[in-house]
Amino acid sequence: AAAPDAAPPARVGPVPAAARAVAPDVARGLALLGIAIANAVAHLAGGTIGLGARPLDGSTLDRVVDGVVSLFVDRRTMPMFALLYGYGIGVVVRRRAAAGVPWPACRSDLLRRAGVLVAFGAAHVLLLFGGDILTAYGLAGLLAVTLVRASDRTLLVVAGASLLAGGLLNGGLESLIVLAGEMGDQAALVRPLDETVLAGLVTRASGGVVAAPIGVLMALPLLLLGLWAARREVLERPADHLPLLRRTAVVGLAVSVLGAVPFALSVAGLRHPAVLDVFGSAALHLVTGAAGGVAFAALVGWVVAARGLTLATLGPVGRALRAVGTRSLTSYLLQSVLFVLPLAPWAGGLGVGMGSAQVVAWGVGVWLVTVVVAVSLEAAGRRGPAEALYRRLVYRAAPAA
Repeated sequence: AAAPDAAPPARVGPVPAAARAVAPDVARGLALLGIAIANAVAHLAGGTIGLGARPLDGSTLDRVVDGVVSLFVDRRTMPMFALLYGYGIGVVVRRRAAAGVPWPACRSDLLRRAGVLVAFGAAHVLLLFGGDILTAYGLAGLLAVTLVRASDRTLLVVAGASLLAGGLLNGGLESLIVLAGEMGDQAALVRPLDETVLAGLVTRASGGVVAAPIGVLMALPLLLLGLWAARREVLERPADHLPLLRRTAVVGLAVSVLGAVPFALSVAGLRHPAVLDVFGSAALHLVTGAAGGVAFAALVGWVVAARGLTLATLGPVGRALRAVGTRSLTSYLLQSVLFVLPLAPWAGGLGVGMGSAQVVAWGVGVWLVTVVVAVSLEAAGRRGPAEALYRRLVYRAAPAA
C-alpha cells in the first residue's frame, strides 16, 4: 500500500503532437480517404438501391466504379479506422498505468472518452449524416472498456465471435435487398429524396437508431484487435515487429481481395446471385474486410519501419497524411459538411441525378480539401477544432488529481 503521505498520481494529459507515433496517424489519414470514397454513394439522392447500397440504374462506368470500390474499399477502410481507435484506447491504458493512475480512474477516463464520442456521433447524425460511425465506435468503446484488462485469448475469442456475428448480419441485410426485388417491393429499395430539412432529419434519426447497434457489432472486433496490438506497441515501434507487419500486410490484403471478389462482381452487375448466394458472399465480404483493414494498417507500419521514417524524415505526402490523421475527427466531420451541404436535396441538391462515378470523384475531392485544411492547421501549429472541443470536454469532465 502507498504511504499515507504519498502524492496522488499526476493527471495524464494528451500526448504532445511532436511525441505521437508516426504510423498510427499516417494510417488514419489514409483511412479517411477510404471512408470518403466508401461514404460517397450514401450522399446520392433518389434512385433504386441495389447490393452494397449502390444505385441499380448506373452507367457502365458507374458499375465499374462500384465493383472496384467494393473490391478494395467497402468494409475495408472503416475497419482500419476502428482498429486504430482500439489501438488508441490501448495506448491510453498503457500511459495511465505507467503514470501510476489507478485502474478505476483510468476506467472513468476511458468511459468519458467513449461517451463524448457517442455525443459527437449523435449530433453528427441529427445535423448532417445518418451513416455516422462515431456513435457506433463510441458505443463499441464503452463495451471494450470492460475487456481492457482481459487476457489476449479472451480479446481474440470475443473479437472472432463478434466478427462472425457481424458477417452473418451483413449477409442477412444484403439478402433483404434481393428478397425485396424478387417480391416486387420496389418502394423499399428507393433511396429517400428528402427535400426539406425536417424530412432529412427524420430520415437520419430513424436510420441512425437502426444503424448504431449494427455498427457496434461490426466495429467491436477491430477495436479489440487494436487493443491487442497496442499491448505490443506494434505501430509505435514498427521496426521491432517488421516480420509480423510484413506477413499481416501480404496475407491480409490477399484474403481481403479474394474474399471480396464474389460480392464485388455482384455489385458490378456481372453476377446475378440468388438470395442464399448473396447471404454468403456478403458475409464473406465483411469478414475478409476486417483482414483488409488490419492489413492496410500493417502496410503503413511496414513502410514506416522499412524506411526508418520519423516525424523529421517524413516526405510531403507522409506529412500531409499525418496532418489529417492527427485531426481525424475534424477531417471526418468536415467530410460530411462538404458532402451534405452541396449534395443533399434539402441543401444544394447536386446529388440528385449523380451516379457512382461522379460522387466517388466528389469524395476524393472532399478528402483533398480536408488535406489542405489539415496541412494549414499543422503549419499554424493548431489542433483541429473538433479535437480541441473533444479534449476540452473529456479533460474538463475529469476529476482533479
